[in-house]
Amino acid sequence: MNKKPLPTIGVDKYTFFKVNEDSVSGTEYGEAYNLKGTVEIAPTDSGGSDVFDADNGAYEASSYIEKLGHDITNADIPPEVDAMWRGLTRKNGVVEVGNDVKTVYFGVAWRILKSDGSYRYVRYYKGSYSFASNVGGKTKPSSGSIDKQTAKATYTAVQRDFDNNYYAYFDESDLPSNITRDEFENKWFTDMNYYPQTV
Repeated sequence: MNKKPLPTIGVDKYTFFKVNEDSVSGTEYGEAYNLKGTVEIAPTDSGGSDVFDADNGAYEASSYIEKLGHDITNADIPPEVDAMWRGLTRKNGVVEVGNDVKTVYFGVAWRILKSDGSYRYVRYYKGSYSFASNVGGKTKPSSGSIDKQTAKATYTAVQRDFDNNYYAYFDESDLPSNITRDEFENKWFTDMNYYPQTV
């Protein structure tokens, strides 16, 4: 039975996990960190196809995906998160940014609300963040509505060494009957290696 495609109307529960180990034997992640204040997540994926010509014509066609990842717009990127994403250590709460910024890898998960009240769950297995400084500001207007500002970051996905996968997603409508939404979410947002199992 075909399911009716539904528009999406919201996103939340943006949760990231530091990649502690990634090898052919498996990927281990750190503790989950839920980033509050997600405004928008926009995929950066793009792709195309190449045609190899031989024998005076199209001989072989191949498709590819590139720039896998997403842009996140958030109410703010707190200093604690800024330091984690850049691989920095805060000094008494102060984030100092120099040339010693390291590439730190994270897995990330979130959920997208669909118009029927169900969710689509997304996870990227491994990637790193890049973003402009979040110390900018704008003068508050003396009258009228305040123009609220947001912070942005880009997550660039790479393949896991463990299985060469980039990302995965799952619709709540495909949940096995023996698993509730709460049970599924508890696992999805705490274990990057979780898969729902039927009994």
